[in-house]
Parts: sequence; C-alpha cells; structure tokens
Amino acid sequence: MKNNLTGTSLLFGLVCLLLGAKAFAGEQQVIASGSWKIVYNEGTKTCDFIHKEKTILAGVFVQAKEKETWLRSTEYGQPAFSEETVDDVFGAGHKYTFTYAAHDGKPALQQSFYFYPDKSYFLTEAYIVSETATSSNYIAPVVTETTSSFLNANASNRVLSVPFDNDAWIGYSSLALSVDSVSFEVTSIYSGDTREGLVLGSVEHDTWKTGVRYSTSGNQQLNRLECFGGISHRLTHDIDAEGSKPHGSISGTKLKSPKLLVGMFDDWRKGLEAYGEANALVAPPRKWAKGNIFGWNSWGAMAEKLNFTGALDVSDYISTNLQPNHFNNDGTAYVILDSYWDNLNDYQLKTFAKQCVDNGQVPGIYWSPFSDWGEDGSRSMEGSSYRYGDAYLYVNGKPKKIASRALDPTHPGTRERMSYFINRFKELGYKYIKFDFLNNAILEADSYYDKSVTTGVQAYNSGMKYLTELCGDDMFMALSIAPAFPAQYGNSRRISCDAWGAKEDTEYVMNGLSFGWWLDKVYNFNDADHLVLHKDAYNEDENRMRITSGVITGTYILGDNFSQKGTCIGDLAARQKAEKFATNADVNEIARIGKSFYPVEGATASGKNSWGRNRGESLFMLDTDDYMYVAAFNYKAESVSEDIKLSRLGIASSDVKGIKELWTGQGVSLKGEEIPFSLPNFGVKLYRIDKKGTGTGVSDLTTPDRKITGWVKDDHLFIQTEKELKDILIYSTQGALLKKYPALSSQTCYDINIADLPKGIFLVQAVTSPQDSECLKFIK
Repeated sequence: MKNNLTGTSLLFGLVCLLLGAKAFAGEQQVIASGSWKIVYNEGTKTCDFIHKEKTILAGVFVQAKEKETWLRSTEYGQPAFSEETVDDVFGAGHKYTFTYAAHDGKPALQQSFYFYPDKSYFLTEAYIVSETATSSNYIAPVVTETTSSFLNANASNRVLSVPFDNDAWIGYSSLALSVDSVSFEVTSIYSGDTREGLVLGSVEHDTWKTGVRYSTSGNQQLNRLECFGGISHRLTHDIDAEGSKPHGSISGTKLKSPKLLVGMFDDWRKGLEAYGEANALVAPPRKWAKGNIFGWNSWGAMAEKLNFTGALDVSDYISTNLQPNHFNNDGTAYVILDSYWDNLNDYQLKTFAKQCVDNGQVPGIYWSPFSDWGEDGSRSMEGSSYRYGDAYLYVNGKPKKIASRALDPTHPGTRERMSYFINRFKELGYKYIKFDFLNNAILEADSYYDKSVTTGVQAYNSGMKYLTELCGDDMFMALSIAPAFPAQYGNSRRISCDAWGAKEDTEYVMNGLSFGWWLDKVYNFNDADHLVLHKDAYNEDENRMRITSGVITGTYILGDNFSQKGTCIGDLAARQKAEKFATNADVNEIARIGKSFYPVEGATASGKNSWGRNRGESLFMLDTDDYMYVAAFNYKAESVSEDIKLSRLGIASSDVKGIKELWTGQGVSLKGEEIPFSLPNFGVKLYRIDKKGTGTGVSDLTTPDRKITGWVKDDHLFIQTEKELKDILIYSTQGALLKKYPALSSQTCYDINIADLPKGIFLVQAVTSPQDSECLKFIK
C-alpha cells in the first residue's frame, strides 16, 4: 500500500493524533515535502531519501549504543508513525516520527524528520527512549549499507573530508569518490563538473562530536555512510600515543542524537553555505558591527623578542605610514601583542594600549585560557586559591596534554583564572584578544568538575560561554587553534594553523579557504593568520600571493617586524615591502568587504605540496552587486597560461562592463567568453570584473565631519556615532518616510534590519537633537 501524506491520508494522520493514537507505517509510507520524499520500506525497515524522483540515499536506518549494547532499527518490529506541526528557528513546518517499540529488554528507538516549506533541505535526528534511566555515547540518525549512485560516473566526483580543528597543520581533503575515510561535523559528496552535490552534517553542537564515515568506490558509488554523534578519533585528540578515550556518555530516559541537515543542491558550494546558515540559526554568531580587521600581530617576526620600545615604534609606524595609505578600515587598525606579551609589565602594557588609542588603533593581546604551559601542578593558579594540578583534565588517570596540559573548563580554578586575566586585560585597555589552544577545552576526560557535564563538547560550551560573558560584547574574540564548532563564541577563527609568508604557506591557507570558506556564515570573519613579507627570502611574487590570500579570506593581519627601536630591530626591507604590498587601494577595498572568496571549481586540488601540506584550489571568486572578483594562483615552479571560462563564474561577456587586474592596475580584454591569463611561477592575479547593472553590494556611509559613519552588510544597516541619537529615519529618494527608529539612550552603535527594503538608493536622517541632524545616503 502506498500512502502519500497528502489529502485523505494526512487527514487520517491528524485524526489519529487528536485521538492519541498512532498510525502504523504501511508497506511504503511516504513523506512528501517540496522536492523531497522519505519512503519507508516495510520489508527492510529502512528509509529511502529521494530528491526530485532520484534516490540519493537508500536503506537508511538508525543505529545507537545503549551502554555496551548495539541497537539497530532494522532489528525491531514495524514502527508506529506520527506527525506534528513545529515552529522553531527554521520556521513553521512538520515533524514526522517513526517509533520502534521497545522489545526483549531493549529500549525504544525514534527516527524523526523535519520539513519546512521554504527550506531546500530537511533535518533528521534519532532518540533512545527508555522507561528507566540509561546512557549512550553513540547515536546515529543516518546509517546506510546500501550502495547509492546519485552522481553520474565522473573523474571529478569528490567527497569532502573536513577536519575537526585547525591544529598541527591538518587540512581539508577533497577526495576522489574511491576512498574510505571520515569527516567531522559535515561532508559533501559532489560533482566538480556539474557541481550538484549532497551536503550532510550536524547543525547542533551542544553535546556531541559528530562524525561522518563513508566508503566509496568507482568514482560514483557510495557503499556505506554513517553520520553519528559520538566520534572519538586521533584528529579530535582523544586517541594518541598515550592511549584512547571514548566519547563521553549522556544519561536519561530520552537520549537525543545531534540534529542533522540533509540537502541535495544544484551547487554544492551553495549547499555548504546553506549548511553554515542553518548552524547560524541554531546558534547565532557572536555580534560584531565594526567591520573587518586590519592590523598587525607580533608573532609573525618579533615573536619571543617582543619588547616595549619596539612595540611602541611599530604602533607609530603603522599610524604614520600604513593607516593613511589605505591600510585601515574606517581609519582604524589593530595592533596585537601575541605570546610573550608578558615581557612587558602592566605599566608598559597600559602605556602601549594608550598609545595605540592615541594613534587611532585598537590594542590587542593574546591568551590561552585552558592551557598550563608550566606543567607544574603544584603552582598556584593566577587569581585563584587552587593549584594547576587541581584543574587538570585527566584521561585514564593521567594529565592530558596536546601542546600544553589541558585545564578543565568547568573547574572553579580555571574560571577564577579566566576572570583574573580578562579583567586585567580590560583594565589595561585591550579590546581584542587572540585566544589560542582552545581545543584543550573540548577533550573527552575521565570526569569534569561540573558533574552535569559528561562530554567534551558540553565542557567546551560551559567554558566558552563563561569566557564570552567575561569578555562582554565589545571585545573582539579571535579564535586561533580551535575546533570549527561550536562557533558562536568567536568573532573570527583561523582557517589554518600557523602560516607565515612562503608560497607553501599561501597554498596551505588556500586549502582552508577552498573547502572551509563557508565558515564565515558562523563566524563574522575567517582569519588567514599573520601575513609575513620579509622572512626567509620571500620574493615579491610570494608577497603578492600571501597578501592576496589574506585579503580574500577575511581578517587582514600583517606580521613583519617593523620596529627600528628597542631590543629587536627589524630590517628596513620589511617596512618597504609593507608600503609596497599592503597599501594597494583597490586590493584593500576587497578586504573591507569582509567576506571569504569561494572556489570556482573545487575538484582540482589533491595531494600535498613539498611541505606535506594539503593542496589548495587555484581559482577563487566573490560575487557582489557591482563587481565580481576573481583570484588566480599559481603554486607551481613553472609559469602557466590558461583561460578562465566566464560560464564557470556564472556570468556572460554581455554582462561585463570592464575588467581590471588590481595588482598591476591594467585593464584586461576578454577573449570571447573567457578571461585569458598567464602567471609566473608562484604568481597571482586579482581581477575585478565591473558588471553591468545597478547596486553596490556592501557600501560605506560617510558625512563630511565623520561624526556619524556606517555601512551596509548582509541586509543590515549599521550606524556608529560619537554622541547619542534621538531618532533614525529612512527615506526614499523621493522623500517618502519608510522607517523610523527611536534611538535608545546611551547607545552609539545601531544595527537596523533592512531586509524588507528593495534594492535601491535610500537616505538616512540621524537626529542628535531637536536642532541638529545629519543626512547620509546608502545603496542596498
């Protein structure tokens, strides 16, 4: 019997729910919503996921572990079926549930699906339901051992392996569809040729580390797939030479898996962006309204020789030579003291911070809140009556160490230490903190001080939530070595591990951008790490490559030693290179957009470079209303000459007004429907394609005296003032009042949602008193 959940059968299901009864799944129970169908097959007790009449995954079942007993929904009786309406962060929709009744001492299993009319994907999760309290450290909502072939056989077919964190120079891998491997939190199985692809991953990161294991063959077949909460792996640092620690268990009478997103997309790149946006619905990104970061970090070259006089000199140099020459965002740069900031005493730290402010800069500092670098457990923790050993995380009875000994993020000693340092940094005047080695806080352990915490992800959330509360809303939190998820605690996160300025560094960073660009949907910015130009004989082509890699990734942080005073004098060539490569007005304008470029292809990077780092894609793009930007890299030791097909960029020659290569400033002529280019060995080109049409993408607002400034980004209008506003009014160019916002007292920064405004030009009147106001113009 085929039973589509429409018409009569839907009415029957609703009546069953109203009567408190459940309909049993028929021979082929069908859930239909939009382009998707979930078909339950009575004979196999499995579900098929069908998209536009094509089977994407067949034979899907639930697998779980109760204590030490493995459970499979295929080994239960026929399930009961129910439906209910839901209204959550994804919108109004329907939840459909298959319930497999308890039997032979085994608890019940539930398999739920969520559909929303305006979403191109669906969500699914699984439960263990027991009459008495039980425990589990593994629940998999999606497991299939049935071969699926939803992509046409093609050598460009790929499966994506996403690393758990960015430690130890781990990279992303885009693997031919002929491997067995694992990905963390999310994967995509896609065609590099047609770009169609499946995206599957967790949108919840409150309890579980999610793993995706897959077995593929023949450039087409997906032979096995397992997406589950509860992975413990060497890449999560829970398995190492010292031993292994299973994922922590959760307890109760109803145990839930992570909620997974399942989507089939015409373009896998848009699918991963949709995945990022879905995560941002569940856990909204940390708020930030001040635009992208332009700055300098001491670790790139000064490093352990950081000194007070030298740091002051760097601040002055940036203020005098770089900020006035386009290296700024809204006139501001960030000057950041990295590790070894404690070479300075508190008087010097405060003096440095004040000088930065006087120079139109934001002072920044560095700290690792969950690390004991001294590895002496008898030492007193700063700001606390506890000793370090009291707060260690123990694994199999021994203190756990990755690079440093890990501190329990739930321990009161760790928290008192956090409070001591964060309050100290605030009192000294710092507004930016680079937080490092945060993966210490997400380790599985023998136990945690907070006994309600039983998994590494729960511990991480506990510690990071407290840390963000200490920092407050006006501190920029830059995450360095950290897991990709949970993501709501940082304004930025490094897309790679340490990278300096060599061509190999650039390609390694571009590996992260090639397959992790979409993380700027859950962080305000991706971070390409410090851009070092004068070290180890980096040549000018390498310099242009490295600057470009930073500009198209996110935050824009230089790392050379610019000091000519103090105990660590830099080479004058470092200044000369910065003035040559970091002051290009057109290039730096891209950085102010603050958005990551994405790969044009996504199936050309494979293997490792000469340093053993995962390779990156060569072509990247960013599309805005006015311009399309394209970055082309050559990581090879020989020159290359190729053509970029406009069709792969999603534009035709008839839509192109002109093309400019931004490093040379030269115009570029099309060759039919292609952009011809040639690159020297280890070279880069950065193109700006001027599109025909209207609109500006991201626009700045300015007034002559700059007392009121602002910008538009992602359907939001941001206004920043020197004094309080009374009202904010938005008019059409014809003078019609469209919106009025009474400003809040004591507020000088405003975030106004303009998603309901059409594209066009608008006027803003910012009223500061009954007698004074200023008018600004913005373009959406």
